[in-house]
Amino acid sequence: MSLVRTNLAILGLQWGDEGKGKVVDLLSPKFRQVVRFQGGNNAGHTVVVDGQSIALHQVPSGALHPGCFLVVGNGVVLNLEVFQQELDRLQARGFDLTGRLMLSDKAHIILPHHIALDLWREGGANKIGTTGRGIGPAYEAKAGRMGVRLGDLHHPETLADRIRPGYEEVRLRLGAGAELPSLERVVESLLRIAEPFLPFIGDTQNHLVAAWERGDRILFEGAQATLLDIDHGTYPFVTSSNCSLGGLFTGTGLPPKALDKILGIAKAYTTRVGSGPFPAEMHDATGEHLRQAGREFGTTTGRPRRCGWFDAPITAHACRTNGVDGLAIMKLDVLDGLDEVGLIVGYRTGEGTVTTKLPSCAADWKGLKPEVKYFKGWASTRGITSHGKLPAEAHAYLEALVESVEVPIAYLSTGPDRAEGCIYPGTFLEPLLA
Repeated sequence: MSLVRTNLAILGLQWGDEGKGKVVDLLSPKFRQVVRFQGGNNAGHTVVVDGQSIALHQVPSGALHPGCFLVVGNGVVLNLEVFQQELDRLQARGFDLTGRLMLSDKAHIILPHHIALDLWREGGANKIGTTGRGIGPAYEAKAGRMGVRLGDLHHPETLADRIRPGYEEVRLRLGAGAELPSLERVVESLLRIAEPFLPFIGDTQNHLVAAWERGDRILFEGAQATLLDIDHGTYPFVTSSNCSLGGLFTGTGLPPKALDKILGIAKAYTTRVGSGPFPAEMHDATGEHLRQAGREFGTTTGRPRRCGWFDAPITAHACRTNGVDGLAIMKLDVLDGLDEVGLIVGYRTGEGTVTTKLPSCAADWKGLKPEVKYFKGWASTRGITSHGKLPAEAHAYLEALVESVEVPIAYLSTGPDRAEGCIYPGTFLEPLLA
């Protein structure tokens, strides 16, 4: 297969917010199909075009390119009211998705009682820092065989019976004082909100198989990131879907051989939102500098992100889990002007040894301290479009980063705009972006 016809997955390698939206937007013009395969409106991708920021949550980032057909796969959970608001905002900005959007009839719907259950849990002592948007309870209902699929909207006469088991279970769990709309209101509201979407609901699996067989280039857009994967992340402080490579196949119905290359996205430093282990976190002025210079506030929630140096062990774990072929390193320019830049090469245990192994249990993260290697800082990388023009100090840092995760850099971002960045020569991205 020619490299320019490569089907490509874009996956986050940290705790999300790595800059996947910019990379998807940059690559989308080269692809016919752009696919979301997991997650819900707890994801947020920000794309900057001509200095203007556009936030996308459930709509694939290829929306900004008229030649892209957008697919929302069966692994996604959808809040249709929020989806409509997003479509309206895109329409107001001049992006019309009519005729180029398909929603899987197997994708599940986020309902009001899912949101109520999520908020109830996050209000207790065992909160894990979710966005409170009902994502986890929607996936829970799906696994418990009490979920409602988009395809069910074509059968309004049976919709109440589909919703009732999950609704009643949540009502029992929350207790008599729970402020839930009646089942009748839930059904009525859902049918009203869903009506504009009915023409877009279809068999996305067969659509994608047909696209693959006729040679359409397909771009798969991951949401969240590997360290938030329900199996391979920092459990239980994770999302409720498989946002690593396996989720692509279960979330679309395509076979593994339909995928050719995997691009892993990581910031030149590390952030995470919400609770959970984060050895890289810095509570000092440097951490605050990264937050402010990188505008590290959640696209979806506005929450300030926890910030720290690049964490090589977690990124190497993500590269192995996904079989990453190349790295896209984002926001290098945020490190500009620092006297020194740190790279976490391992964790020092309570016994004084250094390990690069990630614990599988939350309790085992306690006591781990980051082992940091420091590099001399540099003046500026902002807007550089050729890696050969990078300061020598930035080169040294990036070479050590590559050595630590054992995957080459394919793309480097040096600013938020589309034009601010560079392709590394000789990589699989060069034929696509040159």
